[in-house]
Amino acid sequence: MIRLNIMHFTRRLRATPIGRQVFSRLANPRYRLLLLIVLVAFISRSHFRTSDLGPQTLVLGEERRLSIRLFKEDDAERTTLRPFRILSGSLHYFRVVPQSWEDRIVLMKEAGLNTVETFVPWNVHERDVGKFQFDNLIKFLELIHQKEMFTIIRPSPYIGAEWDFGGLPSWLLHDNEMIVRSTYPAFIEAVERYYDALLPILAKYQYNRRNGGSIIAFQIEHEYGSYGQDKSYLERLRSMYTKHGLDEIFFTSDAPRVLQHGTLDNVWATVNFQREITTRVDKLVEFRSEAHVMIAEYWTGWFDQWGKPHRTGDQTSYDADELELDVEEILLTAQYEISVNFYMFCGGTNFGFTAGANHFQLKHFVSSTTSFDYDAPVSESGDVTRKYHAIRNVIKKFYEQNPTLIIFNNERAAADTFDPKDITDPKKIAYGKVKITDYKSFEQLLEDPSIGHKYESDAGPLGMEDLKKNATSEGFIVYTNDEIPALIQAADKHTISIPEVADSVTILVDGENVFYANQTSYAVESEIPAETKKVTVFVENLGRISYGPGLDYSRKGILNNVLLDAKIELKKWTMVLLEFNRGLASVTDWKPFVRSEDSTTSHLARGPKLFRGSFTIEEAQEIEDTFLYMGTRWGKGIAFINGHNLGRYWKIGPQKTLYIPKHFLIKGINYLYLFETHHYGQEVKLVDKPVVAT
Repeated sequence: MIRLNIMHFTRRLRATPIGRQVFSRLANPRYRLLLLIVLVAFISRSHFRTSDLGPQTLVLGEERRLSIRLFKEDDAERTTLRPFRILSGSLHYFRVVPQSWEDRIVLMKEAGLNTVETFVPWNVHERDVGKFQFDNLIKFLELIHQKEMFTIIRPSPYIGAEWDFGGLPSWLLHDNEMIVRSTYPAFIEAVERYYDALLPILAKYQYNRRNGGSIIAFQIEHEYGSYGQDKSYLERLRSMYTKHGLDEIFFTSDAPRVLQHGTLDNVWATVNFQREITTRVDKLVEFRSEAHVMIAEYWTGWFDQWGKPHRTGDQTSYDADELELDVEEILLTAQYEISVNFYMFCGGTNFGFTAGANHFQLKHFVSSTTSFDYDAPVSESGDVTRKYHAIRNVIKKFYEQNPTLIIFNNERAAADTFDPKDITDPKKIAYGKVKITDYKSFEQLLEDPSIGHKYESDAGPLGMEDLKKNATSEGFIVYTNDEIPALIQAADKHTISIPEVADSVTILVDGENVFYANQTSYAVESEIPAETKKVTVFVENLGRISYGPGLDYSRKGILNNVLLDAKIELKKWTMVLLEFNRGLASVTDWKPFVRSEDSTTSHLARGPKLFRGSFTIEEAQEIEDTFLYMGTRWGKGIAFINGHNLGRYWKIGPQKTLYIPKHFLIKGINYLYLFETHHYGQEVKLVDKPVVAT
């Protein structure tokens, strides 16, 4: 039996030139016959060749309606258009350990969502130029399909997302003329190479390919209106998408005030915001009066930055009660039918050196915390929060009023249902104190090839991106110069000045700290004694810019000449890049840590140290998630557990604990490593709850 939507075909026919002529002459019997012939031909072609209807799964219809073409047991050709509403949530597969993806997706479906949204960070998948790794992305897409959800994918070169360099690979910056997010030839060449590898994979997992597909929409660029207005750049990206067979619907997303800058005339424009639903939606409708209203990012909370107060909302605090009222407006009482993606729905973690930074007005630099909990409905560690229940409560009401809009990614002919179940949070364990037992000095670290890689230069210091021209650079960089005795003039004191350096800087003279500056300005200057023999500059990369016009100011390390007494260039440098990417299990020659009886904080006067401690999980004990609490004695550094880089800790907060997924732990001895740059204590704790300074 052929199921047809006559009204749909009639509207499509009226939209064509021949259709308008036919309908204007219906009074003539000959034209009635012509209409019948054309209509039968149109319907026949539509039934036997569904692709002529257009391959896209989502259909933007009249009166701002959204429909979907589904593969069903009784409709393999997708001839039926069904009303649809995207109810989506953001889950970043790159911020959640793969073993927890399934739990997070199940929680999303249990909340009533039908779609999972994610970015695809370029710098995760092409860390070395021309070497691609997409295994995790493929597994993630297959799991989404297995759980009967749809996918919105955002594979643009830039993703923002408080991720290091907004997802762009740092090796782009080896080109001193590089202009990212533009038609600069070297940038486009790199994007094309990346897309040649990525986009054929995404094409395979489109929903309209049927077998295993879940992707129903692709974002062309992310919030480009807040960065530029070059439509030719957006056109280049779109042409790459189509070249590689992406034919599900394309969209862009921007803040309401810059919608006109960030999209193309025939691309679905969507909007990102929090609060003031009617005002922001009206801006979108004013800009694109005919298209279905989609909030591509409805911000459920907000991200934290080091040294700033903990935040739960964009401008001010945003609790679950406020969120529930706003979601009710979006789904139940708004003037228009609205689709929505909750960003973030699941919190995550900036493991390793992946946290980004902001450089507001190119003056005030702040870096993002390791935790990307975001005060989201599902926390960083997988717990459901009051915001989860707020959203689920509204979606339940929405489905009760609109049962035909309960649609998931399956081919069963029977109608889908929504039956929310009770949820139990994953267990956490406080494993207790971990005492420090060993350490390695700064001098030892610089000579250990398992920790750092050494470089030499006779032409002045080089930045991170110049040391690693074809690979991702991250972590710390140490510069040493011993030519000062041959250059120094008789005087009581001298100065070392660095006109351009990023980010945190410690200067050591003959192994002793003499100067420290957090990233407040690019230029630093320090006095040094007359008898100085060796100068060491320790520089920490606190994260590359992830948002705004400061993207091109993301190079790290010493970025200009170092001057002695403001006039003599220091040319000969030994540089060591400390990235800790080879694991720490092979590190040897540890020195015993001598515990002090009064347990007071000890300052590091001769550069950073690497500390080690261990704890045992007995065979009879459970392995569950836990949190590393640094207490008040430790200053700033990077923590590792069993070789996994947990990310940065920093006394200034607001984040006070680091999340440790249970998958990083083992039965038996677990080794904890702390690379501390300021001051240290004698122990840390493993606790069962996150600690955030409010």
